[in-house]
Amino acid sequence: MITLITGGAGTGKTSYALKLAEKYSKKAYIATAEVTDSEMGLKIEKHRQERDETHTTYEEPLELDEALTEAAEENDIIVLDCLTFWINNLLYYKKPAAEYTERFLRALKNCGKPVIIITNEVSTGVVPAEKLTREYVRLTAAANRQTADEADRVILMVAGQPLYVKGEK
Repeated sequence: MITLITGGAGTGKTSYALKLAEKYSKKAYIATAEVTDSEMGLKIEKHRQERDETHTTYEEPLELDEALTEAAEENDIIVLDCLTFWINNLLYYKKPAAEYTERFLRALKNCGKPVIIITNEVSTGVVPAEKLTREYVRLTAAANRQTADEADRVILMVAGQPLYVKGEK
């Protein structure tokens, strides 16, 4: 079972993902964000505090295929937080996003465990004026679409409320 949870910033995506995973005894949490400033450090710490001792954290900013494979070997479910920062990292480290996305999707299909993937909706506003930001939106939207195609469920979070876009609750 692959679940994609999307929505705007601060809509409760991570909290809802953890709620969906709480019935499992051994949980993997793959974190893609890196501490880039004090605000990001606080956000990462907040997410750490949301997890209990039944979670094993894998911090992996780039190689999601490897992290999924490793996490699937030792856990009952995987929460991946998030594709949005992962795409940011691929751009920052100048990695080929299409190749990395293909590897990620292949690992996702083959991991054999339930996976809950968190991402942001980044393309619901105006077209960004700056070229790099437009590229980021394009790559994130593409990764979101491809992941949603593979997902059994797609959930849109709005004001803390889950809207099931694809699949059953």
